Amino acid sequence: MKALLHTLVIVVGGAGIFFSWQSNVKHKEQKSIYESAVQDNRKLDAEIKKAEKELSEEQAGLATAKSDFEEQVAKLDAAISTEKTMQRQLAESEATLEEQAAQLAEQKKLIDETTKILGPGVTIENLADKIAEIEATKKDQTKKLEELSTLADGATNDVAKNKESIADLSARKAKRDEKISRNAKEAVITAVEADWGFVVIGAGSNSGFTPQTKLLVKRDGVLVGRINPTSIEPSQTIAEIDRSSMAIGTSLQVGDRVILAVPAAQ
Repeated sequence: MKALLHTLVIVVGGAGIFFSWQSNVKHKEQKSIYESAVQDNRKLDAEIKKAEKELSEEQAGLATAKSDFEEQVAKLDAAISTEKTMQRQLAESEATLEEQAAQLAEQKKLIDETTKILGPGVTIENLADKIAEIEATKKDQTKKLEELSTLADGATNDVAKNKESIADLSARKAKRDEKISRNAKEAVITAVEADWGFVVIGAGSNSGFTPQTKLLVKRDGVLVGRINPTSIEPSQTIAEIDRSSMAIGTSLQVGDRVILAVPAAQ
């Protein structure tokens, strides 16, 4: 019985030792697995941190690259805008140059025409002096023209007054003119304008007077001088005095007789 108990105790003790040893082996295995897992976790943490660091660096680089890209895009947009502005300015400059070229050609044409008008020897350098000379000449000629116009106006007024006087004299002598026969070859001086060198005769085309008619003036049957018709009307004639045909100191008078130097055809 004791032997059985001793055997049982030995068996139980051996089983305990066996289970203890097996448990210890398993513990060591678990511990080894745990330590291996811890090391793996540490390595994984390190790799994660490294990856996070690299990711952060990559993100920072990406942000920098994005910023650089945006900056380059902005510069490109600015360059495109500048190019468009320069193209517009270039087009405007070309248009201005064309306009200036046209103006220059027009000015050259004007200068050539002016030089041609003014004559040889006129250049750009002396053009202003030549124009000033022409302006001075023009001013002098204008002044003379104004003076002549004034004199002409005065003479015209005098002629008008003389014509009125002549018309009045002619009217008063109308009765005398009626006494001259229609085809008479002799007439009477009805008015004398010695200053202007003409006379009025109381006969005209009805008496056969024409612009080609040569007229003689007599006084008391003596030849006094010659006159030449300048204006012929049906009943009166205005004739210019031929002073070269008259003696010195002699003048025509109202009432002097006028006859044809060559009788007119009937």
